[in-house]
Amino acid sequence: MAENDILELLIETYYYRRKPIYVTNEDIYEFFVENKEKISRKDFLCIKKYYLEHLKAHRSVFSKLEKWYSEPFEEITVSLRDGAITKKSYPRRYKEFKDALKLKRYSPKTVKIYLGALAGANNWCFRTKNRLIDDVNYSAIYDFFLYMTNEKKASVSSIRVHRFAISLYFRQILGREIDLSCVEGLRDSKHLPVVLSRDEIRRVLDSINNLKHRTMLALMYSSGLRLAELVSLKVRDIGLHDLTIRVREGKGRKDRITIFSEKIRDDVGRFMAGKGHDEYLFQSPMKDASGKHCGLSGRTVEKVFENALKRSGIGRKATPHDLRHSFATHLLENGISIRHIQQLLGHKNITTTTIYTKVYNPLLKGIRSPL
Repeated sequence: MAENDILELLIETYYYRRKPIYVTNEDIYEFFVENKEKISRKDFLCIKKYYLEHLKAHRSVFSKLEKWYSEPFEEITVSLRDGAITKKSYPRRYKEFKDALKLKRYSPKTVKIYLGALAGANNWCFRTKNRLIDDVNYSAIYDFFLYMTNEKKASVSSIRVHRFAISLYFRQILGREIDLSCVEGLRDSKHLPVVLSRDEIRRVLDSINNLKHRTMLALMYSSGLRLAELVSLKVRDIGLHDLTIRVREGKGRKDRITIFSEKIRDDVGRFMAGKGHDEYLFQSPMKDASGKHCGLSGRTVEKVFENALKRSGIGRKATPHDLRHSFATHLLENGISIRHIQQLLGHKNITTTTIYTKVYNPLLKGIRSPL
């Protein structure tokens, strides 16, 4: 029996290992990295004690994680292989930048992404130029983006995120402009979305025995929800009588109404039963300061999908977000108008939605190869 909420969360996150004793060093390290802001020293010691005394299982990762609690957690990184500690530096006005992002009402996930981008650029400047990003010039920034492109092989979207974070930090926090023309007008690759067939969706869902996990993925597919929207759902957002979902502050902080399938009405109802209006539909064992259960982490849902995909025998790479792509494409195949699909998905611009017309083209499907 788990002794505290963090330990319960660790066990649930790696439920597919079947028993806690099969959770590896790498699993534990990954769990601590992803939940570092939630885990106290007391939680760490509880997990360590559980493995060493209850399971009688030695985990070398604990001696390395011990170092995380001897100094401020967010200021060090620990290599899993050699236990070496690497100091991190931060821009001088990092906290002001964080506050500015919050004042702009960016979502917590977006704030985290931009903070990570600025910190990453700053660490590179400190490591290679021996100065903080506050003190660098155009030449250093040019070298940084050259490194991202040639060595790190960063995507265009990743480069854009870093460009925005650096530009905002210099313009709004430092009060000066910096030339970022070297990364303007980048051309992105045009990739078609991954769409699972209806049969593949069925096989994925049929491979899941856990009702909660199966209902989560079925709801994502039948409603076109994003991962962050799924884990944020509360009981008040579900309209069982009319099979609707109110998505509150989705991407871009926009509300919208979407649908879900009558086939999972009863299953969704089970996870609503006995819960308060403001409680999460899919709950984590972890509780907040008021004693209420938190929502599941996105990583938990990703793991559920990854393992279901493997068990189903579908030899394709896919993510939970591809359930949203499949939802849109299958609606298009059913003859639903592109405008209605745009509204259900919450796309601001219809050109974003029209990508699905390239995946499903009835004229092309009627053409046979001449071979």
